[in-house]
Amino acid sequence: MQFNYYSTKSDQSYLGRVFLLVKRNYWLFLPDIIIFMILIFPPYTLRETYVLIGLLLILLVRDIILLKLGVYHISKFLVKGNDVNICILRKNKIHREINEWLPDIELEVKYINGMPILFISKRNEVLFKQYPIGRWSAAKMKEFVDSFYDYKKEQAMWKIFKGQ
Repeated sequence: MQFNYYSTKSDQSYLGRVFLLVKRNYWLFLPDIIIFMILIFPPYTLRETYVLIGLLLILLVRDIILLKLGVYHISKFLVKGNDVNICILRKNKIHREINEWLPDIELEVKYINGMPILFISKRNEVLFKQYPIGRWSAAKMKEFVDSFYDYKKEQAMWKIFKGQ
């Protein structure tokens, strides 16, 4: 018995994750496009220009925060028996690998400011936080957590059945 998650080819690429976020949440980026279009076609005053540039800078800060959140990403989450192997990417390269024992690992989806975040923890210590960047969404995170706990329950039942 094993539980596997491997990220897709587009998730492996940092820019691919960012473009998937933009594609899934295109409505977040409509104000950027509208303000940019207004700046291109000028019949406006100097004061209006300053307001538009200020709004564009505020949206740019938001975009930079989103880019920072997408830097770290789960590449592989493999559970085989009682061993859990998690591979974390930093941009496009392997950042670290985490090897833990299955009963120690807990998964939880928490909503912070309306944004779902998948927490992977070991005895109250957060090992990794996965933000909804790339293919990850609230529904996918919930499905992932449910599948993980189903596997964990099956593994416990198998141990009881075998008499270990």
